[in-house]
Amino acid sequence: MGVSTISLGLGLGGGKFATISGRPSGGASGFNIDLRDTHANIIARTGDTVGTIAFGTDTQDLYVYDGTNWYFYQNT
Repeated sequence: MGVSTISLGLGLGGGKFATISGRPSGGASGFNIDLRDTHANIIARTGDTVGTIAFGTDTQDLYVYDGTNWYFYQNT
């Protein structure tokens, strides 16, 4: 399982949400993560699609599934 760090808001216009530039007409205007759970529950998950992104409700970290392992990016 890999660990990296990120700082939300840096490079994103100073906000806490990523935005999509050049979004399609009528499309979403932000980045939304539907999978939200605790760290322990996220890393215990298996069978998700490669590239699934999750948000740790207890850690404020982002998680990405590679088909075998969850990699998480710490919110520092």
